[in-house]
Amino acid sequence: MSIFKFKKFKVHQTNAPQKIGTDAMVLGALVNPLTISNEKSELNQRILDVGTGCGVIALMLAQNNSSAHITGIDIDEQAVLQAKINFENADFPNHFEALQQNFIVYNPTDKFDLIVSNPPYFNSKMPSANEQRSLARHESSMSLQDLINHSADLLTENGELWMIVPSERTEELIADNLNLYLQHRIKIYGKPGRHVRDVLVFSHKENQIEKPSSNQLGELTIRDENNQYTQQYKKLTVDFHFNKL
Repeated sequence: MSIFKFKKFKVHQTNAPQKIGTDAMVLGALVNPLTISNEKSELNQRILDVGTGCGVIALMLAQNNSSAHITGIDIDEQAVLQAKINFENADFPNHFEALQQNFIVYNPTDKFDLIVSNPPYFNSKMPSANEQRSLARHESSMSLQDLINHSADLLTENGELWMIVPSERTEELIADNLNLYLQHRIKIYGKPGRHVRDVLVFSHKENQIEKPSSNQLGELTIRDENNQYTQQYKKLTVDFHFNKL
């Protein structure tokens, strides 16, 4: 059985189409420090994790948002069953639910204060021979633009969408006529000089992209030239990693 141990919870991922990776760890760890530093943590009472998979990002958010109602949604049945098990086993006071549904047609009664997603983002490479894995990795059921535009319908007035995407997709998204506005961009470097991902923050606020303040990250480098985790990454994830990095 494939189990990933965190400091305060365990994640079973045997039947999850995508195993826990660095993207999920980075997004789950980044959302809370920036949200709290902006004094918006009290708004995060309803959180939606789109493409929840085994539920790892939802659980990371639960760790730092103890009163939040957290919903994980995924189109894959096995992923949702896995997330339900992990939510039930978590020793957190949060109210969790896991739903099997296509996000594009998801229309709940109540809006969300925070939407997070580590979405499928491959739109040009050949899909995986494994249909379950292909759904988790490729934009066949939901494009990045669809994710952003439908999130606009589900967010509260002051709500935010946080997502992690390949760095080469960012300019394309910014150039599109979207229903939300980009507020913040955190550049993620696998190693110095190797810009591989962006964490993007969208909201209803119509203004220019914000420059990072003194207590916000503008970029994050995961490993140094010797392939060792940087102090910056260690500090960001210290509350989550079970083993000392």
